[in-house]
Amino acid sequence: MEPLFYVGSKVIQTIEQKGYEAYFVGGAVRDFLLQRTINDIDIATSAPVELVEQFFDVTVPVGKEHGTIIVLFEDHSFEVTTFRTSSSNYPSLEEDLLKRDFTINAMAMNGKMELIDPFSFRKDLENKRIRAVANGMERFIEDPLRILRACRFSSQLNFMIEAETIEAMKSCRSLIEGVAIERTVVEFEKLIRASSFSRGVEYLLSTGLLPHISFLENKEEALNTLATLNLDALISLEEVWAAFLYVDNSERDYLSFLKELKKSKQFVHQVVRLLEALKRIEIYGWSKLLLYSYGLESSLKLGRILSVLNPRDLHLLTEQKIYSMYNHLPIKSRRDLNVNGKILVRLFQKIQGPWIEKLLIEVEEAVLEQKIQNDQNEILAWLMKERDF
Repeated sequence: MEPLFYVGSKVIQTIEQKGYEAYFVGGAVRDFLLQRTINDIDIATSAPVELVEQFFDVTVPVGKEHGTIIVLFEDHSFEVTTFRTSSSNYPSLEEDLLKRDFTINAMAMNGKMELIDPFSFRKDLENKRIRAVANGMERFIEDPLRILRACRFSSQLNFMIEAETIEAMKSCRSLIEGVAIERTVVEFEKLIRASSFSRGVEYLLSTGLLPHISFLENKEEALNTLATLNLDALISLEEVWAAFLYVDNSERDYLSFLKELKKSKQFVHQVVRLLEALKRIEIYGWSKLLLYSYGLESSLKLGRILSVLNPRDLHLLTEQKIYSMYNHLPIKSRRDLNVNGKILVRLFQKIQGPWIEKLLIEVEEAVLEQKIQNDQNEILAWLMKERDF
């Protein structure tokens, strides 16, 4: 048994010992049956959430108002939720499963890893089909984000979306406008990072969803372009967004666009820097000054983005070449320069001001281009010769 399930079975056993039912549910069951990597496990139980808190020493009340808490057990975390029910009757596993989004996510397993599939939903998993549970429109009205999630699952699993579910998606698509942008961004990022990204894009377009997601409106051409590329080579989300915006001819104000996504200031800064660097490389090509200015980590990101955007470009720099060029730079940062602002003030007998930054930039460029050596006397002699103060 996989370690995460082994520990999870102890959580189930603890709840059962208190006289309540508990089962593995959702994506963990789906991925177990598909033999995919399991990253997290959800557990559904008949026990009220207030009692579940009492059963375990360490819990986090995330989503408690919706019947969900996080149970921390043996260095693992498990999302435990009281059975979903639409009535005042005693809640059951069957009713809980019928309240879930898609049939491939509406199966359960007990602590012994025995499948519980009262509605034969495994057939959809075997047929690689995404189908809304029961009434698709009801599921999407309950949570419109599920419309985008259907596209995301098709992208991650390379599954087709069943026809009636597609029609329900089309009928409810405008409802996604009311979903918090942070939630839609997370779903889109999962979709765009998936191995079958092109299939997810196909459904985004065919269901007419793009105009109802603010940051994807008018991005059809960019998405179609990305769908032809091997995004697997990109490691970070910053690289993915930079590639997306680089191929998007409709977007000019990158900063405002990225701020709309409600991403961190650091994230926005990194993506904008990558975009600026891509434009510089497009015009001037790679240079020692660019490697120096952006540093090794960002330069490697730029190399990966360009290898994805232009895989047949004969002038592409391999990762090994970028490492080699960077390691051979005479200086890696301004701290490596053998002059500084204080030395320049003494040399030119001037008060501090913007002129210092201007001179230091010129010195950096001269050293990088090997016009002069990184030697204090040589640098100062060069400055006295080049500058008349």
